[in-house]
Amino acid sequence: MKRRIAIAGSLTILIFILLPIALILFELRGQGIFMIAAILTLVYVGFYVFGGVPKLIIAFIYGAVTFIFLFLLEEHYHLPFIIVGTLLFVLNPLSSFEQFLTEKMNDEDVLPIRISIRGSYWPFFSYQKEMKNFYHLPQARKLYTKKWYLHTRQFTTLGLSTLGIFLFILGINNIANTLDDFNWFNFFVFYNVIVIFILAFFLFKKGFTSTFRTFVISLFLPVIFLIFISSFPDPLKYSLAGSMIIIGLVVGAVELYKFYQRVAYDQYHYYDVDHQTEVFANALFEPLVYNETFTKCGQFKIKTKLDEFQKQFHDILVYANYFKFIITAYAYKEGHVTLYADFHFRNEKRGFKFKTYLETKFKTEIPMVIGDDPNKEIYEREFFHRPDYIIARAQNLAQLLKELEIKTKIIISLIVYFELEEELEGFMEDYPITRLTDLSDDDYLTVRVDMPCINVDYMIESKIRELLLSLMIHHGKFVRISVYY
Repeated sequence: MKRRIAIAGSLTILIFILLPIALILFELRGQGIFMIAAILTLVYVGFYVFGGVPKLIIAFIYGAVTFIFLFLLEEHYHLPFIIVGTLLFVLNPLSSFEQFLTEKMNDEDVLPIRISIRGSYWPFFSYQKEMKNFYHLPQARKLYTKKWYLHTRQFTTLGLSTLGIFLFILGINNIANTLDDFNWFNFFVFYNVIVIFILAFFLFKKGFTSTFRTFVISLFLPVIFLIFISSFPDPLKYSLAGSMIIIGLVVGAVELYKFYQRVAYDQYHYYDVDHQTEVFANALFEPLVYNETFTKCGQFKIKTKLDEFQKQFHDILVYANYFKFIITAYAYKEGHVTLYADFHFRNEKRGFKFKTYLETKFKTEIPMVIGDDPNKEIYEREFFHRPDYIIARAQNLAQLLKELEIKTKIIISLIVYFELEEELEGFMEDYPITRLTDLSDDDYLTVRVDMPCINVDYMIESKIRELLLSLMIHHGKFVRISVYY
């Protein structure tokens, strides 16, 4: 993967270094040839990086076939073969050959690039991604529950992709046919191509709402450009262009504001009988509990009614989203809400600023406890390993399957570990297990327990409580629970 990135990065940098040199040294025809070569190189670099070597080879074959016909035929025959070239890319008749290449090559040459945002703030960005996915879940759910919506998105995405490929080949062909009278306006079509592919990507990943927002923003640049090249009188031209620039900046600012406002909180809501506390734990944080950088854990005790707190909770989530920390849970007991948050290990000051923000929001003094908890012992003790939390997580995942109209039986899968072989053998008398040797060592014997179950809340709760009781008897330790179908 690193080799592919290095090759692609080197070619891209080389093109941008040669661009000003070509513009200075070459005449108009030479500039056009260089720009065609540069654009095609960047496109195939994209195939190489994001699609892998097999897709690069197939795309090169389709491109070569299209180029040969367009080069040999007279110009008035070009349009039909541009359509044929577009269909080659869309229909992919060499898919079997591509599959053959995929099987023969190693994974590093086949798999698309895996972009992973690292750095010390990676847990927050991973959490933000989970939050955005959950925010768009209503549209994603339609893909499973409404056939017409699924087909509409598929056909629209395919249509946009086809249009983008057609306009790209047409733009390259127009530039090649007008090299003696080269006009930089020809490159305006590539802005449209880029926008179309971005719209197709957003439609495929997120749905029509995000696609429409992107489309509205993308309109301002071409409208401003068209105003500047219009035949309007100069005062009117500059007034209209200036107005569009101001409107575009305002719309951009509004969309940026809405971006931070689009927050979500998927909660594991349960009543902890032992602690006599009503809990709302953050389900989106669950996969990221054990991270190495967000280890400053804060607790804020707010004297307020639960419904009053929940009215302000959206604003609290927006504040956390903007300043890059994670609300992990909140719990209500005897007129007080205890809010739990994880901060970056170098940003303890944000905890104190958050305390000030909460005091301003609720107009009361708020006690705070903040400290290092690298092993997340507080979260384990208060939520993660509590029986009611485990049950709530299983029921939440099972409910999601119901919402997707998946009505089959479910499998409740728990990962647990034991310190002694004798204890594990005693547990095996009650439950069949699968040994996880990769997760075991000399001190811990890690196993997976799979329990078929009807997707009914009380049945899920009953089975999990029985298993947790057996774990306690045989001194087993809970690690994680998942639900499958």
